[in-house]
Amino acid sequence: MHHIKTIYMSVKKKCTGCKNEFPLTNFYKNKLIHDGHSNYCIGCTRVNSKKYFERKKERIIKSENDSLMKMALLSDSDSMNADNLMKIMMIEKMCKSILDELEHLKRGFVKVESEMVK
Repeated sequence: MHHIKTIYMSVKKKCTGCKNEFPLTNFYKNKLIHDGHSNYCIGCTRVNSKKYFERKKERIIKSENDSLMKMALLSDSDSMNADNLMKIMMIEKMCKSILDELEHLKRGFVKVESEMVK
């Protein structure tokens, strides 16, 4: 049994993401892949998952903001004070979302710019 584990540890695989070679133990198991392991190393998988959930969260927030903005724009201008307050809150939420997106873009730009300087 120890011999099989030694052979398993010596088998290497190239990560599709970072292009580095790692032992199979650095890849999550995946029955759908021919060798039984993911094409991305554990590190790249974690980074990709984090990015996916950040983008998903941004899409949900944007969708909610779009819906709120449509509701605010389509409602009557002679609404009660509560409706006007709701409109203000929706617009504030949309502005915050835009500012967050701008900050995210700035961070990405600074990161790319610093990599170009190296």
